Amino acid sequence: MFTCKYCGSEFIEHKSNCPNCGAPIKVADKKVTKEDAPKSIREICIKYEDVSNLYLDEAIDTKRMKTVRENFDIHENENIIMVYDDTLFGNNKVGFAICAGGLYWKNDWTIESKRNFLTWDEFAKRKIILDKLQINLGRGDNIGTAGVGDDEARRQMVKMLNEIKDLLS
Repeated sequence: MFTCKYCGSEFIEHKSNCPNCGAPIKVADKKVTKEDAPKSIREICIKYEDVSNLYLDEAIDTKRMKTVRENFDIHENENIIMVYDDTLFGNNKVGFAICAGGLYWKNDWTIESKRNFLTWDEFAKRKIILDKLQINLGRGDNIGTAGVGDDEARRQMVKMLNEIKDLLS
């Protein structure tokens, strides 16, 4: 049921304007809670699971999961939603991981980054852009993507990360 805040008319179907007085009717945006965030982030990741070198949670084999946790310094209790493997041979020693608690990454020696982890709260404040062969997260944080070898895959990863950012903002 919708109620016009100007004239008080009630109506069942959402309209862009009140059928009685013509006032604009806006449905409040639903804010994503911290409890809902991992599920909502996973829904975004599902749309990108066909991008090169991205692995959604159920497609991450035990060996890859262990390597990601060790190399990206991800605690055993952290829920990993998706990983990006930036290696040529698929050993996942560099790349990034989208987790319930935030974004983790590890670069090779050619990419400088001040950090290797951002909470989702901090991530939501960042400007995310593709800068040649790396994803620039601002404030000196970068994720190398040279291993993808495909500019379209890089653009898709940045698009995915920006969708996550928009969800959390």
